[in-house]
Amino acid sequence: MVIVFSSCTVFTIVKDSPANKPFVFETTVSIEHSDIKSDEKARLEGGLYEQLDDDITARKLDKVLWEVLKNPKPLDSSLLTRSIEYMHYYLHGEGYFQDSISYTTHVKQSGEQERAYINFRINLGKVTRIDSISYSLTVDSLQHLADSTRANALIKKGSPFAQGPISLEFDRLVELYRNNGYMLFKRSNLYALWDTVDLSMLQPALDPLEQIMMMKKAQERLLKPTANLEIRLKQLDDSSSVRRFYVGNVTIYPDIRLASTASDTTYRKTIDNITIIQNANKFKPRIFPQYVYLERGELYKQSRYLRTLNRFSSLGSWRLVDLRETQRGTTDTVDFVMRLTPASKHNFTTNFEGSFSQSVIGDFVGLGVNFGLQNRNFLKTANQLTTSIRYGVELGGIFKKGNLIQTQQVSMSNSLIFPRLVFPGLGNFKKDFRGNTQSIFSINVANTDRRVFFNLATLNSYWGYDFSWRARNFFLNNKLYNLGIKLPNIEYSFLEKKDSLNKLIISNPSIKNLFSDGLITSFIANFSMPWNSANKRTQHVLRTNVELSGLLTGFIKNRFIEKELYRFVKVDAEYARLYKISDKTGLVLRGFGGIGYELGSTPNPDKRSQLPFFKQFYSGGPNSMRAWQLRQLGPGSLVSNFAGSAGVPDRFGDVQLEGNIEFRFPVFRLSGIPINGAAFTDIGNVWLLKKDAGNTNEVINLSSLGTDLAIGSGLGLRMDFSFLVIRLDYGYKVKDPSPSADNIGYRNKFFAYPFFKGSQLQLGIGYPFIF
Repeated sequence: MVIVFSSCTVFTIVKDSPANKPFVFETTVSIEHSDIKSDEKARLEGGLYEQLDDDITARKLDKVLWEVLKNPKPLDSSLLTRSIEYMHYYLHGEGYFQDSISYTTHVKQSGEQERAYINFRINLGKVTRIDSISYSLTVDSLQHLADSTRANALIKKGSPFAQGPISLEFDRLVELYRNNGYMLFKRSNLYALWDTVDLSMLQPALDPLEQIMMMKKAQERLLKPTANLEIRLKQLDDSSSVRRFYVGNVTIYPDIRLASTASDTTYRKTIDNITIIQNANKFKPRIFPQYVYLERGELYKQSRYLRTLNRFSSLGSWRLVDLRETQRGTTDTVDFVMRLTPASKHNFTTNFEGSFSQSVIGDFVGLGVNFGLQNRNFLKTANQLTTSIRYGVELGGIFKKGNLIQTQQVSMSNSLIFPRLVFPGLGNFKKDFRGNTQSIFSINVANTDRRVFFNLATLNSYWGYDFSWRARNFFLNNKLYNLGIKLPNIEYSFLEKKDSLNKLIISNPSIKNLFSDGLITSFIANFSMPWNSANKRTQHVLRTNVELSGLLTGFIKNRFIEKELYRFVKVDAEYARLYKISDKTGLVLRGFGGIGYELGSTPNPDKRSQLPFFKQFYSGGPNSMRAWQLRQLGPGSLVSNFAGSAGVPDRFGDVQLEGNIEFRFPVFRLSGIPINGAAFTDIGNVWLLKKDAGNTNEVINLSSLGTDLAIGSGLGLRMDFSFLVIRLDYGYKVKDPSPSADNIGYRNKFFAYPFFKGSQLQLGIGYPFIF
């Protein structure tokens, strides 16, 4: 075994290398003399590398500051030739038929080892593009469907003559036919013919001018190669693949057991032409027709078959779902049988969560435990009833003398999920909507005790709906859309102020209206949309939230409502993007913006200046501005102590802006567990919105926006257990707009803090953002 140091302090350990002969140490693939885009070039180079013979790839294992190469293979020219052949096939599948591939090998002596460096150089040549596409299908109905949907074709004139897009077009046609009754139509029923030669050029020409034009045309085809594509129907041995089928009987066995058969039945009932047969009366038969999209007598559609299958799979009451079709003799009718294996009715879960942050002004540990009990078949109707209990505690001063417990919170929630749209008069919507729907009733109670400051009791209940659906043509736009609606959402919070908070308000009147209780009757909408780029190297997520409170309730004349009601509008949006630079490294970009406005028509004048504090934005902590403790940043450029008679312990705002960038990379493996690293920078802050809500430094002003933005940078480690990620981040305050009063000399100065004084240690569970 030999250890060799490189110039960048990373070294390679080579184990069991061949003696006295060159072995493959490093292999690279590079595309040269190409004008394609950088991401397309990277995709092709990655695809070409995967064509290499395994014995010449020299795959190394990453460790902390080194890498390991085990059992490298001797240099063998036959493997190089074979790899070139595979790369040619790959490029032809991508539409490059004029490619050329060469390689160089260079052997370096390293101690007793002879290390071979291989570099493949690829010249792509010109990509062949489709000049025309046609369909020649001998069955009139198939031909009509292809012609009438030509606008939806996934390959068009000018598209690269590549295997991937042509294969997708085959899939589109198969899906098209199966959605129009041709249940047995297969991909193998189609084949493609193409030519790359203009047939007119094969005809003899006696006219010299015509010969010159033909030569010119041939020259142009070399510079811009094209191909004509024709998709045809194979000669059929079985005519059933081009025969239309219709839906017959649908039979459901909702409680199939592993040791039973479909004949072991006791309960039978037919509803809306669907027969339900059960061993035991575990499910009410009336729930099943609404989840079946196959209707007797209708033309078979694969999309409705898949919707039925996916709908039952998503309900959660069954762990195995099997839907099979059977042709009824020699007729054009197909019967369907669904066999469902129930999941365990009850499910108990428990999990722990935690966060830790430390600085010279104090330390903070957050711990939480959650218990959940779920009934997957509540009232025998596949409803999900979940009861959750949570206890959380914030510990402060764990390295100092004093009271350890700073905050305690106990909460209990009950949610009842109906896996269907519960709303009268929307029968057509239920049938036509292509996604999944849920109706939710939830009620939650919580009590938060903040030592020496306040005790907050809250009650929240809402009725809501969740919708999820994919883009209609998933070949073109594989996006998943999620929409959640809560109408109404009712929250009531009762705040009991303690002596320390009362004294704090007396000495700092500007926060009088910050800590208050009240009533919220709101409409809430949440929308999210995750999607991947075409090359699967980039992931995106967009999320938005809107809440409107008291817009109608405010017109009710009632003493309690006029005293307690908040009327506000709150909107926020978040966008995140993950670039996969390689399989092990990536770059995450995230932006967040939110604003809330308390309406002047709020009945109680004491509640008009800002949002209730339990609805306001806050920053800092393991999942936000990581160089600051939780709720210890802002608002704006406020300078105030966090403790003492005039201090403000928690910072909130009606406006929040935040941007984050994080580079992730592998570090080493510990007992098979990946330990990954991260380098990050966070920029952001929170502000008050209304001028009468605070002083000038706390209220957002576009002219001072750059001054008010905080900047923090740092490094982190992540221990990835696949099901759980434990994260440790260490951030430094590069620029702090809202320090405590004794640190005012560092305010808005870059890199002003002494390192340990301006740093923060954060312990978190999971990744800090969406990815």
